[in-house]
Amino acid sequence: MEFGPPVYFMVDGANVSSRATQQHLCSRFTTCDPFSIANALEAERKRPESSFLSRPPDVWLDEFLRWLDPALDSCCRVLKSEPSVFCRPTDPERLCQPCLAGLDPAWNITMSGFPEGDEFNRYLVQWLGSPTDDDCPLGGKSTYQTALSIDGDSREVLASYIRTYHTPLRDQPDYIHAYAAAHRIADDLSAHTGMRILPYSPFHVFFEQYAHITGITQEILGLGLAGVLLITSLLLGSWRVGTIVTAVVGLAVLSIMGVMGVWGIRYGATIIVSDSHLDFIFSLNAISLVNLVISLGIAVEFCSHIARGYMSSGGSVVADGMMGQKERDDRVFTTLVDVGPSVRFGLVAM
Repeated sequence: MEFGPPVYFMVDGANVSSRATQQHLCSRFTTCDPFSIANALEAERKRPESSFLSRPPDVWLDEFLRWLDPALDSCCRVLKSEPSVFCRPTDPERLCQPCLAGLDPAWNITMSGFPEGDEFNRYLVQWLGSPTDDDCPLGGKSTYQTALSIDGDSREVLASYIRTYHTPLRDQPDYIHAYAAAHRIADDLSAHTGMRILPYSPFHVFFEQYAHITGITQEILGLGLAGVLLITSLLLGSWRVGTIVTAVVGLAVLSIMGVMGVWGIRYGATIIVSDSHLDFIFSLNAISLVNLVISLGIAVEFCSHIARGYMSSGGSVVADGMMGQKERDDRVFTTLVDVGPSVRFGLVAM
């Protein structure tokens, strides 16, 4: 129980067979970028209060390059008579030699002797098919076979991921903060490396809504109120009445938001991500947004009855002066007497 859910930082479309990209990924060699993905994740792990990471990253590239080390003569092997052919696990040692044996420059921690290009891809495919056993515990078949997506024809890596783990997440705010922290880390890494890096964890699909719910709410309620203004103005024949209906409907939705806050109705929380902290604002998620949209529709129904009764009670709505004001007052009284009880009973019944 020391770790929470796994989190994957996916690298999309990077040419990992080039030395520069390898240095942006690795961590165990002297020429690796100090701010490489692996080094950055390890640094983030050391401040779990803001990163929500709890375990050193599992970097497939580091394990693969160590598998190529000629000193590990039981890992990557080729035939002595035909170095382009890999040895099978059953081939005797006298017929095989390490893959990078005798190369100049030799395999070393400065990465100068590591393969690139098509040679890198050829060794990588072999590594992903090599099992982990007592003779060579660095085989990638069981551990990293699903960590890379490789093109079947060119053998180029299309995408890969580096895995680590979140800290134990015990409640909904922890999950929301962990989601936001993972995206912050991925954005920082993308900006530094120039590669497209995306975070993923199994719970992200459930909490992604909180990163966008504020904008979605503004858009949906704004379009709803705009539709109310347009339709009521056209059907009732007065833009002033339509404006009043829209304003009253907007106030009704705003009142429901306030009641939700007073009653402590908390379905979730939206997120504000800043450089130094995460803040919670008005509790909101898809369920509460649906309720707000429903309340907008209900408010339109009852407000439109009152507005229609006012418009159909006779007289002119453009009359000015004392007579015009008296006429409007009479129409309001008539509307409330004729339509008001039905609207009230309808509200009580709901």
